[in-house]
Amino acid sequence: MPWSGFALADRDSHEPRIVLPAFVVRCDTTPDVAPFRVARPGYCVNENGEAIADPAANPQVPALEPNPELRWEAFDEYWRKIHGPKIVHVDGPGDTATGRLLRYEQQHRIPGGPTSAAAPPYRPQVDANGLLVTDPQARVADYVRPSFDGLAQLAFATRADFNAFFGVLPGDKYLEKIVPDEKVFLKGFVFNISEEHILIPDKGTRDPIILVKTLERGPQFTSREAFQARWLAERTKVVASSPTSRKLIERYAQLHNISNPADGAFYDPVGDRYDVVEVLSFANPSHLEEYLASPDYAKVMTDDARYVARTEFFTAVNYVIKNDERNEHETSPRRRHKLPGEK
Repeated sequence: MPWSGFALADRDSHEPRIVLPAFVVRCDTTPDVAPFRVARPGYCVNENGEAIADPAANPQVPALEPNPELRWEAFDEYWRKIHGPKIVHVDGPGDTATGRLLRYEQQHRIPGGPTSAAAPPYRPQVDANGLLVTDPQARVADYVRPSFDGLAQLAFATRADFNAFFGVLPGDKYLEKIVPDEKVFLKGFVFNISEEHILIPDKGTRDPIILVKTLERGPQFTSREAFQARWLAERTKVVASSPTSRKLIERYAQLHNISNPADGAFYDPVGDRYDVVEVLSFANPSHLEEYLASPDYAKVMTDDARYVARTEFFTAVNYVIKNDERNEHETSPRRRHKLPGEK
């Protein structure tokens, strides 16, 4: 019988989970934009399985979709409807890895949703008199594409389960069945290994609209751990500083990077630059936009300006592919980082 995981009663649901946050870049033929939108060797393959980044590859069109006009749609559909089921499929009686996955979510970026470059309130194109312009074609602003096209989150009870799932030995499901599938619809990705700290638990269901925010610590912090300790102790107060925030935010989690070069194949130097990833859930796009336009979020931006060297966010729709833990709880305070001098 395949390994099916621990019984839910055997897990302390207040303990942080080990999560792989993988930021994905869809398969397209646009030039690389370092450091994030960079093709991984062997990815974004043509119908012959050759990476299109290779100048010798022929044809120079993705196997996923040759028509450039349809590639975004093809990527979005393939990720959810083809790749997602493969991740959770128990691949025969010898598959002892898939059951170790507690939760798998895909968060697909919504182009029309708020981003760091285009956040509410949105303004119409008007002339000096405040009237709508008659030449909008001459005023179209350059589109600022976010660094990523989505985020996959895979959660595990222990680091051992994480390592077992992402097996890199011949015969392992991930190496032999999942990686070739990634090469069809992805151009690249960045990731780290994180502890998930839940500050506002969900109410039994995952809400569909997600704000994904990356954070890199400011120079005043002597270490990643010092920044993460500050974020756990103080950021929650800023995020949930009023009844309005509590009303609008349905779930709030911080993913704290615990990656180390000693992780070997599980270490990504690009994804390691993120100290914390914040994931906030909302019931609908209007609630998210109301939050971003509120005085509450103005306090968050002030906090960012004081403590963060670089930050970016995008909006996504959340697909819950697997969730073995229905009753979520706030992470136990005893497992959180302490501030300097805190007992």
